[in-house]
Amino acid sequence: MKRVNLIAVALAAATVTIAGAQPANDGASAMLMSAITATSTLSYTGTVEVFRGGKSSETTVYHVEHRAPNLTRRSYTQPADLSGDAVLVERGLIYSVDSERHRVVERRSDPAEDTTALDADYALLRENYRIVLEGDEAIAGRRTFGIGLVNKYTDRSTMLVRIDAVTKLILEKDEFAADGTLVDRMRFVVVRYAAAPESDFSLPPGFPVVRGDSLEGTPESPNRAVESAGFAVREPHFLPGGFAPVEGDVVKFRGIRTVHLLYSDGIRNVSLFENAAPSTLETSGVTPEHVHVDGREAEYAQQETTVLLSWDDGPLHYTLVGEAGLVDLERIASSIDK
Repeated sequence: MKRVNLIAVALAAATVTIAGAQPANDGASAMLMSAITATSTLSYTGTVEVFRGGKSSETTVYHVEHRAPNLTRRSYTQPADLSGDAVLVERGLIYSVDSERHRVVERRSDPAEDTTALDADYALLRENYRIVLEGDEAIAGRRTFGIGLVNKYTDRSTMLVRIDAVTKLILEKDEFAADGTLVDRMRFVVVRYAAAPESDFSLPPGFPVVRGDSLEGTPESPNRAVESAGFAVREPHFLPGGFAPVEGDVVKFRGIRTVHLLYSDGIRNVSLFENAAPSTLETSGVTPEHVHVDGREAEYAQQETTVLLSWDDGPLHYTLVGEAGLVDLERIASSIDK
C-alpha cells in the first residue's frame, strides 16, 4: 500500500468531535481495558477490510489468523500489488513475506501496524482522554458496544472503536481528521473464534530471511537511549498537551547510528530521530515542501494525519514524524537545545 514511509515508521490518528456521546461509566472503562488486552487470550480468524482516506483513498483486504497469545498471520488479497504477500507476527518480531522477491524480511514488531488492535498506553490514555459511550451496532454478525476517546486538550476524539460485547475483540476502529473526515477504518467482515493450526504460521520454505534495520536496537528508557547514543543528543523542551516520553532506542539505519525517542499521549505518537550524519527525508507518494525551523531550511511532508519534518542544525540531523500537526512539530523542533 502506498503510505508515507520514514525509516519504516507509519503512524496514523487524528480527531473529530462525537456529537451526542455520553460519558462512560466504570464498566465502559473496564471494557476498553479488556479490548486492549483481548488478543493475549483470544484466538480467532477472519477477513478484515482497511479503508484509508485522504487524497488517494484505498482499501486493503486481508485474511487474519491469530493464535493466542502471540501468533498472528495476515495474508493480503487486495490491492493487486499486495496479493500473495503475508505478514507473520511472533513474540515481538514481524516476518514480512515478499512473494515478488521470494524473501522474508525480519524486523521488530511495531504495534501500530496491527490494524485490528488498539495500541495504547492505558495510563496515559486515561489521563489525556475522556471515554464516551456510543450506541450498539452489529459488526460481522456480532453485537458491539461503541466507545469514543475524546482528547481533553482539544475536546475532540482521536478514535471510535466498536467492541464485541462477548469476546471484547475490537471489530471496528475509526480514526478521523480534525475536520471530521474519515482517515482510517478497520472493520471485520467475517470473524470466527477458533484457533488456526500452528502450521499456518510457518514461513514459506526456500525463502531466505533478511534482517531489517529495526533489529539493530532494543526499546529501552529514553534516558538510556540518550546515554548510549555515542554523540551529544539534544532533546526538546516542549511537547504538545498530554504527550510524554515513553521509550527510546539506538539503531543503525543504512549504517548511520540513530537515536529514536518516542513520545505519546496514550494513543497518538510522535517520534524524534536524531543522528550525527547527513540524512534526508524519505517519503513515498508525496512531494516534500520547504519550510523553516528557527531560520534553518527544513523539509515537510504530510499524508492524511501523519506529518514529517526534517532539518539539521549543523552537527546534528533530525526528523520528527507523528500525529501532531505541523505547528506542534515546529514548536517541538524549535525547543530543542542548540
